[in-house]
Amino acid sequence: MPDRNESGPLHGRVVAVTGGGRGVGRAVVLAAAAAGADVAIAHRESEAGAKSAAEEARALGVEADVHRCDVTERDQVFKFVAAAERRFGRVDGLVNNAGIMPESPFLETTAQEWDRVIATDLTAAFHASQAVLPGMLERGSGSIVNIASRLGQIGWPGVAHYASAKAGLIALAKSISREFGQRGVRANSVAPGVTNTDMGRAVMAGEVGRRRMAELPLGRFGEPAEVADCVVFLLSDASALLLGQTLNPNSGGLMP
Repeated sequence: MPDRNESGPLHGRVVAVTGGGRGVGRAVVLAAAAAGADVAIAHRESEAGAKSAAEEARALGVEADVHRCDVTERDQVFKFVAAAERRFGRVDGLVNNAGIMPESPFLETTAQEWDRVIATDLTAAFHASQAVLPGMLERGSGSIVNIASRLGQIGWPGVAHYASAKAGLIALAKSISREFGQRGVRANSVAPGVTNTDMGRAVMAGEVGRRRMAELPLGRFGEPAEVADCVVFLLSDASALLLGQTLNPNSGGLMP
């Protein structure tokens, strides 16, 4: 096995990532591994992608485990975290990334669809954060990063449930930081704009994509690895003074 990056900002740490089999989550797994962290990967339907990410992480000299986990089920989330703690001894960083974004006009959104999005995109982060916090508090250190969205900051037609959940993630990070910051645990958010993932490419295509591109001072959409770099920064000691903050890798589309 190649040597891990012993000079990396996450050397010797353990990072758990939900939705780590594709898109931004997969990029976070690989960026954390490149920074020296062992990684625990949770996925629901992206088994091939999660296993591939684990193989790439191991090629960087770190350890990686893959777990199938429906993040809408509290018991499964706690089992995922417990398995990571047994395997690696602890979880130093949690990345709440798992999410879905179905589209439907507000008046046509069913209660079932609303509940499914909120459960996946927001409540799952509550479960995972509750699962990792006891260990972090016992050690007096830890970093939680929520993957939010620009839409959680501005709202958007057709995805009220998604935007509401992402706004909730930002508030959740602030609340965790205020409650546990003095005990060494930080929580922050990353709110990307349109990003070149399976979910993002649906927005990038056609006239909608052209209109969105025209809003961006940078003149291009983001890449998953660029979002992942923000996450690694928030997981590392370089961001020690950041609690309850939101980084906005959105190509300039929103300047809060």
